[in-house]
Amino acid sequence: MVTGRGTAALWLRWSWRDLRKRWLLVGAIAIILALGTGTFAGLGSTAAWRRETNDASFSRLRMHDVRVTLTQGATVDEGALASLARTIPDAQRIVGVEEHLVGATQVDASHEGETILVPGEVVGVDVRDTLDVDALHLAGGRALRPGDDGEAVVLLEQQFADHYDLGDQGTMRLSGGAAVDYVGTGTSPQFFLVTGSTGALFAQGSLAVLFAPLSTAQALLGEAGKVNEVVVTLDDPSATGAVERQLVDAIDEQLGAGATATRKADEPAYRMLYEDIENDQQFWNIIAGLILAGATFAAFNLTTRMIDAQRREIGVGMALGVPSVHLAVRPLLVGVQIAALGAVAGLAVGYLLDIWLAGVFENILPMPEWRTPFQTGTFVRAAALGFVLPILATAIPVWRAVRVQPVDAIRIGHLAAKGGGLAPLLARVPLRGRTFRQMPFRNLLRTPRRTLMTALAIGAAVTTLIAVIGMVDSFVRTLDRGEAAVTGDTPDRLVIALDTFRPADAPEVAAIADAPEVGRAEPTLRLFGTLTGDDEFDVMIDLVDFDAGLWQPALHGARAVDVRAGGIVLSANAARDLGVAVDDEVTMRHPRREGLSYRLVESQVRVVALHDIPLRAVAFMDAGQANLFDLEGIVNLVNATPADGYTTDEVKRGVFSLPGVAAVETVTATTESLRETLNQYFSILRIAELIVLALTVLVAFNTASISIDERAREHATMLAFGLRARTVLGMATIEAMVAGILGTVLGVGAGFGVVQWMMQVQLRDTMPDLYVESYVSAETLVTAIAVGVVAVALAPLFTARRVSRMDIPATLRVME
Repeated sequence: MVTGRGTAALWLRWSWRDLRKRWLLVGAIAIILALGTGTFAGLGSTAAWRRETNDASFSRLRMHDVRVTLTQGATVDEGALASLARTIPDAQRIVGVEEHLVGATQVDASHEGETILVPGEVVGVDVRDTLDVDALHLAGGRALRPGDDGEAVVLLEQQFADHYDLGDQGTMRLSGGAAVDYVGTGTSPQFFLVTGSTGALFAQGSLAVLFAPLSTAQALLGEAGKVNEVVVTLDDPSATGAVERQLVDAIDEQLGAGATATRKADEPAYRMLYEDIENDQQFWNIIAGLILAGATFAAFNLTTRMIDAQRREIGVGMALGVPSVHLAVRPLLVGVQIAALGAVAGLAVGYLLDIWLAGVFENILPMPEWRTPFQTGTFVRAAALGFVLPILATAIPVWRAVRVQPVDAIRIGHLAAKGGGLAPLLARVPLRGRTFRQMPFRNLLRTPRRTLMTALAIGAAVTTLIAVIGMVDSFVRTLDRGEAAVTGDTPDRLVIALDTFRPADAPEVAAIADAPEVGRAEPTLRLFGTLTGDDEFDVMIDLVDFDAGLWQPALHGARAVDVRAGGIVLSANAARDLGVAVDDEVTMRHPRREGLSYRLVESQVRVVALHDIPLRAVAFMDAGQANLFDLEGIVNLVNATPADGYTTDEVKRGVFSLPGVAAVETVTATTESLRETLNQYFSILRIAELIVLALTVLVAFNTASISIDERAREHATMLAFGLRARTVLGMATIEAMVAGILGTVLGVGAGFGVVQWMMQVQLRDTMPDLYVESYVSAETLVTAIAVGVVAVALAPLFTARRVSRMDIPATLRVME
């Protein structure tokens, strides 16, 4: 008897023989595990990357702790806000202060035959000295210099420049025909993510931010010597609340102007890039977890069936008196080999996925400083999972095999299923055709546990496929319905923003209506406020003529007379977050005109209806309620449609040079920009989709391969009696197809549940401003059927060569 080192060498040689014999199957199982663990490791690294990147980027540019902005249209003399900040009770807490002048404009950045007419925002900063707060990051070209103060030069926001491939330097025109040169591209902390007029994120394609020297901005906006914003940094973040209140109160009392304060944590860029890291990581963890679960279950099922195929050899060993422990070593060593291959391959998959993900994130979010260190802990956990899971998957069937009686283990084929499983039930179902047409169904029912495990393995892969693609479907459908809601029966409608509040009969408003490119024009009012209930968030309030206006949102839950009588129309998303329904009241903090300035006040308003635009930040009131803001007869917006024979681009150009025009954009600009950005994020989901497709195909191929091995003697017997190989393959195809149908049905049902949970529960924390309706398209269902049924059914055909060239005598030469 060989003992000690010789025994170990024997087991290793034997296990390596098994590995070589089933190298294709072992390799496929290892790849399945690698796909699961590699995706888990790759997607699991993103949270640490983002956290380190955010820390470095916000710190490097010294982002403000508090930003105080005067009410829309209000300005004060340059230096007044900074001086006021140094006189508040907690002024010693302030370590940095800067004044800004921020105003809207219209930007014509057309180049190389492409028309680029978009709303813009001029941010005037003091470049005469080093910026202590909200420094500018230079991405290309040159930085603004002290000598640029008063000159027609700006720094163009980096993401806008990249979106339209404008280059690092160039010339553009602003409202009123003013020409400016952008000498470089860059960003500041507040614009790491660019938000649009509705507060929607990812507006880099529909909003051009221009950082200008303060004197230049004052000249461009017609506000000589004026500012309307102050930003400060503090030595202790705990003082934020006190400083915020003191600044707002001091502006109100000493300058007679209303103001709103925004903390760093409430800035959209900071909140989305920093505070939502964990929520975003949970999203990726769910995707990675689904893929890992599907891969694990598939590997477990395939490994179990591979070990079950060796039951006869184990039974012979037990009959000869070999100890169970020794019999278990050989298949366990195969499991260890699969584990080692899967773990190593998983690390490689994860590392390659990390390299690709780093490029995607840097492209989506061009932060000043990206840090993507190798996450050793995450990869160690993934490698441990990749090593332990296949060993467990091997140990369970081995433990079952060595605990049965030798005579039961030796039985193979139809003899291995005690009592015929569920096959007797088939006797009560009339099936037409020959016996070999009924055999696939009898095989499935004879071993119900094996059939169920196979269906579950396919179902797990289909569940992941439905979940991943269904999320993309849900976002696309939401954006499509959002565009339909905001366009209504005027799909070519444009929104023309005025540079300030003006009387409805002002010459600037009349000039827009009289422009030859404009068909119908309707002056209106847009304001911003804050709603408070169970939650608190900012909203954009459009005052709409619900009687005979150019456009009205589709309403739910109210009669038109209720809307005109007074109240607010909210999105279903906003009503849910506020905890209100139609006829309930909410608290609205909003500006009210007092003399030549504005003051923030609170009003109780009734919810009179709901609209179906999916953005939480969009709300409507009837135009007759302008008295709530003391703005009767005052407008700052014009809704317009093109005249016959004119396009929207021609309308933009026609009103671009008119006095008083600050911005012109189509009503679909926000959803179009959001769609473009989400397409970049979808690329991550597309990779996950490809991984799931590969996983499902591998499961199908390996299931078919193992089934052919398990029924080799049955197939040899049928071939010996003259049955054609194509008939044998036809039975295997039917058997695989039925298992695929069962798995696909289970997977589609579970996938629908996962999509519903992701959209209605998980996404509410990740993207509270956007309501995404759960949806799985017909194309996705067709893909699931193609993968779960068609691919699984066709998999046995890849074994045609093995079946047609089977050595029938050798296969049948087994002693019973």
